[in-house]
Amino acid sequence: MNFKKNQMENSKLDLYSRLARTMKDSRPAKPQGWKKELSEVLLLMAKEHAVRDKQVSHKTEHTRKEVLFMCFNQLHDGDLKLRSVFNIRSKHLEYLFSRWENEGLAAATLQQRHSILNTFSKWIGKAGLVVPLERYLKDPKAGKRVYVAKTDKSWTPSGVSPDELISAVCEYDERVGMQLKLIHAFGLRKKEAVMFRPWTSATADGATIQIYQGTKGGRYRVVPITSEYQRMVLKQAQEMAPTLSSHIADPSKTLEQNMRRLQYVLERFGVTKKALGVTAHGLRHEFANERYQELTGELSPLQGGNSSTFTSEQGKRYRRLIAEELGHSRISVTTAYYGTARQPKGSSK
Repeated sequence: MNFKKNQMENSKLDLYSRLARTMKDSRPAKPQGWKKELSEVLLLMAKEHAVRDKQVSHKTEHTRKEVLFMCFNQLHDGDLKLRSVFNIRSKHLEYLFSRWENEGLAAATLQQRHSILNTFSKWIGKAGLVVPLERYLKDPKAGKRVYVAKTDKSWTPSGVSPDELISAVCEYDERVGMQLKLIHAFGLRKKEAVMFRPWTSATADGATIQIYQGTKGGRYRVVPITSEYQRMVLKQAQEMAPTLSSHIADPSKTLEQNMRRLQYVLERFGVTKKALGVTAHGLRHEFANERYQELTGELSPLQGGNSSTFTSEQGKRYRRLIAEELGHSRISVTTAYYGTARQPKGSSK
C-alpha cells in the first residue's frame, strides 16, 4: 500500500517538475508581475490533487487560490516583494509562519496553509522547500490540533431538539430538512447528505446503507441500519428521490448551489454557533453518541459515562467500529465526539 502511494507521489512530483520547467521556459523576458504569474500557475494546477490522479473539489480549489494570493500579498506588505512566484525561498516561508503565529491563528488554519504552500512548492518545481510545520514555530504546540472534545457538540445537551428543529426546517424546505435527517440518522457529512442517492445507497437486504458520494478523501463506508428511525428516514428519502439516479438535493441546481442553499437555511433557522450554539455537524456528534450508547449500554465519558468501559478492549472495538461508520480511519478521532476517559476525583494524572 505504501509502495503504491509512493509511486503515485513520485509520479505527481515528476509531472510537477516538468510543468514547472515548461512554465519557467515559457515566461516572457520582461517580468509580468507575480499576480499574473500566480494566476497562470493556478489556472494550470489548482484543480490537481496533491497526490492522487484526480481533481479536487471546487471548495479546495477556491481555498488554494485565496490562501496563495493572501500569502504573496502579505509578503509584499512585509517588504519581502517578489518579482516572480518562482523566487519564493525559505526566508519568505519563515516570515509568513512567524507572522501567523504572532497573530494567534488556530492550529487547523496553520496546518491548512502549510499544506497549501507545500503543494504549491511542488507545482513550481521546489519539492522539499516547505519543512515540517513545527520547525517554523516558536511554540511547536501552536501547530497541533487538540482532538479531545471538552464540550458536547450534540444538539440535545445544548437544549436544541433535533426532531422539533428539523420538522420546522422541513416545512420551509423539505429537501434541506431531509438532508438534516440523514445527517442525524446515519452520521453523514453535509456534502454526503446533499449527494445521497437513497435507492443505490441502500443494500438489497435493507441492513445497511453505502456511503460513496461526497465522502472525504473518496473513502467508501457502510453504515448499519439498526433503528426504526433510520428505516423511516431512508423510506422518506426514497419517496423524495424515487429513481435509482435520484439524489436528495434539488436536481435543478448544481452541487455548489445546493450546498449554498443548505447553509442559507441553516443560518435562517439559527443553526450556527453564534445563534443556537449548534451546527449541522453537531448532528454527527448526536449520531456518534447515540451509537456509542446503543453498543455499550452507557453514555460516553463526555456525557458522564463510565471511563472503564471507554478504555476497555470491548469499548475500543466499539469506538473503532463507530469511527469507521463516521468515515474516519483512526480510533483516536472518536475523542472529538466522546472526550476521553475521566480521571476519578482525587487521582493524580
